[in-house]
Amino acid sequence: MCRGSLDLVTSLATPPPTEIAADLLDDLRTARRGAVALPALEPATYARDHAAFELLSDQRGLIAGHLAGRLAGMGDGPLSILSVGCGDGSLDARLAAGLVAAAPGRPVRYVGVEPWEGSAALFVERMSSLDAPEVSAEVHVAAFADVSLDEMFDVVVFVHSMYYVADVGTALRAALALLRPGGELWVLNAPKAALNALVDVLAPPQENHRQWFSADVGEAFADVGIILEEAVTLDALVDLLATTDEVLDFAVQARLTPELRDPVRAYLRAVAVPARDGSSRVPHPVDVFRAIRH
Repeated sequence: MCRGSLDLVTSLATPPPTEIAADLLDDLRTARRGAVALPALEPATYARDHAAFELLSDQRGLIAGHLAGRLAGMGDGPLSILSVGCGDGSLDARLAAGLVAAAPGRPVRYVGVEPWEGSAALFVERMSSLDAPEVSAEVHVAAFADVSLDEMFDVVVFVHSMYYVADVGTALRAALALLRPGGELWVLNAPKAALNALVDVLAPPQENHRQWFSADVGEAFADVGIILEEAVTLDALVDLLATTDEVLDFAVQARLTPELRDPVRAYLRAVAVPARDGSSRVPHPVDVFRAIRH
């Protein structure tokens, strides 16, 4: 994978942040060993806390720029996109608006798949607010494994939604089957880096499976025989050092108990790196996998 570089400033008088973080993570792992799983995030507040989290991160802008460049390179004819786990449409509406601006009159069809009805309604609302007759949009309120689609697409994209499928390989095969010849499958997933090491320790398991990270996605592509054309990393940062408890919960994908909050915040301080503005932020990378249906 292509990775950017982050310069860590450490003191020679104290252990480097990675060692401190490892000790703190071990302490959290010990505290949670044998304990009842923490409560999962509630759907009604998930979208709200997700939106607040995104305001503290530069990742969505990096994703939008990367995917917009990919879409711009797909010619100027009609384009159909299936967005799996479309959420409230914040990213998809931004991409659709860019397509309209770049090629006015170009037909763009968006189909969203979103299991939570509240976010699905916001997806339709955001896409409709573009006021662009060349853009059509609809959404299916369902999990990807349960949705029934009778059309083919130029692009199928999973942005931070592959975590929730029961089997990554099965989902990849199903997605590839929905592509026209020459169509592209994009999967954006987080690695188990500094932030997601916390998720791995604290988040309750998904239904019948553990959390999937980028390594699992890469292995699944290989296991099902889908050739990757490209795998790159977008190096984002997120400002979590003084955030609210609700956003902190979203960051670790669990409702934290009061006694866990201070250790979690201490860990985040230990893994933080200098941002361009001089503040300290937590690395928040995302891996982008791309395959083509030949």
